[in-house]
Amino acid sequence: MEYWPWWLGAIGLAAVTVLNFLLLGRLLGVSGSWAKVVGWKEDRERSAELKSLAEDKGGMEDALLAETLAEFGEASLKELNDEPDTEEASTRRVIKEEQHTPWTVHFVFLLSMFVGGFLGAIISGHFKIELTLSPIHSQIFGADWEVWLALLFGGIMVGFGTQMAGGCTSGHGLSGCARLIPASLVATMTFMVSAILLSFMMQATLR
Repeated sequence: MEYWPWWLGAIGLAAVTVLNFLLLGRLLGVSGSWAKVVGWKEDRERSAELKSLAEDKGGMEDALLAETLAEFGEASLKELNDEPDTEEASTRRVIKEEQHTPWTVHFVFLLSMFVGGFLGAIISGHFKIELTLSPIHSQIFGADWEVWLALLFGGIMVGFGTQMAGGCTSGHGLSGCARLIPASLVATMTFMVSAILLSFMMQATLR
């Protein structure tokens, strides 16, 4: 099987990442999109709350004040009261409403990845359905029910890890590293080191 040259793949990934930021104003993240799709009910309730707060300016100010007190304590009120009541100061006190992307947008993004991979396999002539895993997996985990248990446990751990790390390889490795975010640099380094160590362990097991 022939793969794209590395530079063409890099251009494609960079284009997707940049376009996602320009069109949606958000960093690209597959695990984040999956979480939005899974929690579509909470997303709908949140959209209704944002709309209600936008219509009720007084209610929004009370809600922001309550959250400020809960997060920073009463000392934050003194700072707000000591700030001169100028137009510039008032502008700084206004908290912009968080940009909200509907869960349907995230669903289309995930679906597009599936459709793109499917069309790519069809066009290249490599599409086929298989329920058997590679000999390497069978040798390490077994060929019966053990391998499916390993896959289930691995999937759970991937989901847990992405939530704990605040993103996956796309969110940290593509978007975060491109913006030199320290947490993304550390997370991506952890991904790579773990993968390298695991590959050496697998080679040692197969000997």
